[in-house]
This record gives sequence, C-alpha cells and structure tokens, in this order.
Amino acid sequence: MVSQGSNSCTLKRTVPVIRLEDDADLREIYTFERKLGQGSFGVVYEATHIETRTKWAIKEVHKPAVNHAHIIHLKEVYVAAKMTYLVTELCVGGDLKQLLKRKKSFTEDETRHIISSLADAVVYLHKRDIVHRDLKLENILVKNSVDEDEIGRVDIKVTDFGLSVQTGGVGIENIMTDACGTLIFMAPEIMCDRGYTHLCDVWSIGVVMYMLLCGEPPFVSRSKTSLFQEIMSKEVKFTQTVWATVSNAAKNLLPCLLKKDPAYRMSANQLLENPWITGDTNVSALPTNVLEMMRHHREQQEKIGTLEDSPHTSSEDTLGQSLAPGKASAKTDSNHRSNVKLKSKSSREGRLCTQTTSTKQSTDRVGNIRQDKHNNGCTPQGPSQSTSTQIHAGAKAYTQQTRVWDKKDLSAGQKAASVERRTSPFSKSCSKINRRKQRQNTEEASHKETASYT
Repeated sequence: MVSQGSNSCTLKRTVPVIRLEDDADLREIYTFERKLGQGSFGVVYEATHIETRTKWAIKEVHKPAVNHAHIIHLKEVYVAAKMTYLVTELCVGGDLKQLLKRKKSFTEDETRHIISSLADAVVYLHKRDIVHRDLKLENILVKNSVDEDEIGRVDIKVTDFGLSVQTGGVGIENIMTDACGTLIFMAPEIMCDRGYTHLCDVWSIGVVMYMLLCGEPPFVSRSKTSLFQEIMSKEVKFTQTVWATVSNAAKNLLPCLLKKDPAYRMSANQLLENPWITGDTNVSALPTNVLEMMRHHREQQEKIGTLEDSPHTSSEDTLGQSLAPGKASAKTDSNHRSNVKLKSKSSREGRLCTQTTSTKQSTDRVGNIRQDKHNNGCTPQGPSQSTSTQIHAGAKAYTQQTRVWDKKDLSAGQKAASVERRTSPFSKSCSKINRRKQRQNTEEASHKETASYT
C-alpha cells in the first residue's frame, strides 16, 4: 500500500528484461488486437495478457536490416535493466562538421565523392521506405583518417537514425507531418506543416553539398525567425569568391537540389545519374523530374506547332519583289496586304494547298491552257535559280495566255473546281466551312493572280 504522503512515482521499480529466441514467442504470452497508432519504426497495438486477462499496449519496434557501405554498421545490441547498448563500427575521422572546420572547404572532386556516397546511401534507404529526416554534417561520420589515407578520399558513414521513420510506401496516407530536424538543413515543406515526403532528405543533401564547396550554409541569419524567412523566400546564390573555382555543372546542380517546391526537386536517384556525379560531360542536362519533363515536352510541342502554322513565302511575293520598282512595288504591297488578311483564314481552313491543286486539275480537264501556278503559299517557287530576264519573259507569256481565256471557259473551270472540291478528301474534312466563302476565295485568288502578272 502507498501512504497518502507518498508519491507513487518516487517508488523504485525494476523493469524485467526478457529475451526471446523468436518473435512468435510473444504471441504465446499476449494476444495482439487492434492497432492503436504508428510511430517511427514502430506500431502500437492493444494486447491482452493471456494468463491474467489484463489489457496492455504493446509497441512493436521494427529493426530493418540495413547493410550499406556508407551507412553505419550495427554489430550487436545489448538490452539491460536500465540501458540499451549498441555496438557499431569505429569511425576514427570524426564527423564532416569537424573535418570541414579544419579544411575550411573541400575541393570539387572531394565534394563529388562525398555527395555520390551520400546519395547512394539515401537511395538505399528510400527504396526501403526509410526517411532519415536529420541529414547534416554532424550525422555523417568519417570512417578513415584523411591525413593517413593514401588516396585522400573521405569514406563517409551515415549515422543517427533517431528521427528517421519507415513509411508504408507512396500515397497520401504515408505523408509525414512531424516537424523535426535541424533548421539549417531542414526542407521548407517541413517548416510549413503542410506534409512532406522522402524528398526532404534531398534538400539536406543540397545544403551539405553547398557547405562542403564554400564552407558556409546557403542561407544565413542571426535569428531563427529571419533564417526561416530566408529559407522560404530567397533563392540559392553563389556570392563567395570560392565559387569562381567551381564548375558550372556543380552550380547548376545545386538549385535542382534546393527547389522550394518538392514536386520540382531532384530525387536522390536522379542525383546519382547527374553528369556532375558520373563525370559524363557528353550527356546533356535532362529535366529533373516528371513535372519538368512534361513541361519540357509541352514547350517542344508548342514550338513545333508554331513552325507548322507559320506562313511560308509564296511565289507571288517573291516575284513581286524581283520585278522592277514603281507600279510593280505598289502591286506587291497591295498583294502583301491582301495576303495578310487571308492568313488567319488560311490557318483556320487548313491546308489550302490541297484545294488549289484540285482547282488546277479540274481546269485542265475542261480544256484550259495548262499553267504552273503557285499553291497559295504552300510550295514556294521563288526565282533564286533564274534571272530577272526569264522572270519578265515568263510573266509576259503568262499575261498573253490569260488574255485569250474566254469568260465562259473560266466560269466552266470554276464550276468544275467547285464539283471537285465537293468530292475531294479535303472537302470532306472541312465540311463545316461555308461553301460560299470558298467560291469567293477562289474567285479572289484568280483575279489577284491575273492582276499581279498583267
């Protein structure tokens, strides 16, 4: 019994430590029931003690098998009455923060080796749905002594998984909301309490890379409040003099890692494939993620569509510019203004070159004189390969031929052309176009051609 003046919390209590050979042995002592909650690497269940029939809460902590060259190796775990002892591999080089303090900054080759090792470890974790959430210089140990290493490369080991969590994979139900980590290395989405994913680790990698190259964090301020505002509003800059010795490939990579919006941020796996990491300078920079690739594809399609819709130079415009000045110039300007008015109509009605070709073929069938007319700007026939004398001769011959046309024959040709248009594949695809406008356009084009060469 506890006296009224005593506090039950002051009583000493020994917690028994029971080692089980197999996980299934616990099911013989407790009956596991409904799930109460989930935390970092663990799930809490409601359970009933089989012998006493009392209810308890049991937290099942997972110990994922982690075995990677750049992740600290856990050799053994000893559980005693008061303490738990973890036996890990020895790292004699301290951590990256201590090493950076001595070196002031790392060379680009040294940084490339460290970031490549760090990204490889993070890819390994993310494939197993493990998010570290506290990647920083202090949590990256140095396995070897850099001064004694013949190559001089830093062999790193990621450690301290106290804030890490193992999610259930992708999906909105696995979005993390706990605000944790170190502010200098913390991703913006964690600070906003809007939920975040494994891409928060990539932001931390970007901060580490920036600090290794110049010795300072990308965002600096005197207070936590102003530092928060810097991270949320400012873009990464390269103002220190040391950046003059850093390649453009490295400086182009950092903004991809330090994207404010995680949807546009590079993944750890994409970082490993980046040319700055692989050293393949022949590979062009690719979009950083799916959204960037979609935007890049859309821009390319818009460029292609613009080129296809742009009007080509017609033979009429080219001939008008090659003729002698004076009246020819005036006619050219007039024709140019007419063509400008027809541009929107041409793009709306589709491929007018097909329609003009069918008009020429029907004209041939009714016995009119054959002519090499231009195709409404679809097939340029410019005089770049002929002399001005040939142009004048051709224009004169064409004028003489058009004068012998009979109005009756011209009307018959237009009627035949109208019939041809109704039966051609082009007219079927353009069934919504007003036929009356088509006849007017044909008559205007014929008169314009006759006037330009008369």
